[in-house]
Amino acid sequence: MSDLDLTGITVRFGGHTALNDVHLTVQSNSITGLIGPNGAGKTTLFNVTSGLLKPNEGSVRFNNELMTDLSPYRRAKLGLGRTFQRLELFPSLSVEENIQVAAEIRGEWFPSSLGTSSVISSVQQVMKLTGLDSIASKSVAEIPTGKARLVELARTVVQGPSMLLLDEPASGQNENETEEFAQILKILNTEGITILLVEHDMSLVMDVCDKVFVLDFGTLIADGTTDEIQNNPVVIDAYLGGANG
Repeated sequence: MSDLDLTGITVRFGGHTALNDVHLTVQSNSITGLIGPNGAGKTTLFNVTSGLLKPNEGSVRFNNELMTDLSPYRRAKLGLGRTFQRLELFPSLSVEENIQVAAEIRGEWFPSSLGTSSVISSVQQVMKLTGLDSIASKSVAEIPTGKARLVELARTVVQGPSMLLLDEPASGQNENETEEFAQILKILNTEGITILLVEHDMSLVMDVCDKVFVLDFGTLIADGTTDEIQNNPVVIDAYLGGANG
């Protein structure tokens, strides 16, 4: 069973083809990686998946529901959560307040599911899971980028998604923070959240992912297990060789 099916996705910007007939399936309860050089089309594919960009060709199905024409809001309400390369937080609010805003939005989506006490409880649970409870009262403007990445993850998780699209979530994290982040992803996955991860940190990708897709110049050039991808000569030539050199 799959959570996400992207079929024949093609995106053109003028005369430039950013994505060319991309087919990608993310299995339920998996952690799937999407890697490739800068400019390969990874974020464009995320934008198509989350509804920020409509493809010129192709379809998007989530939990077997066709949603190619649905707005980002409708996709989020159906359980598709997303983070961005560029941090999108409220700098004037505290860590806890940033997460609470997202929890209250979920309460508005599903009024019967979250009363005031449930909002507070869900925020506290997510902060504990992500290790943010110790800095809950700090303004996000005062915390380092690695912690801010966790705030964005927590804010997305508190909305109760069944699937997370994470766009370079380890950017700005040091080695210890990335290792802790990997453990959090594994815990979320064991709790039933499917994850699609765009990331340049290959140690993180190889540690947490069940399967990896590789994009290059808008074309899917390979997919397979982490071992298969690491030993694929096409991938090594297009990406991993340069990334490791």
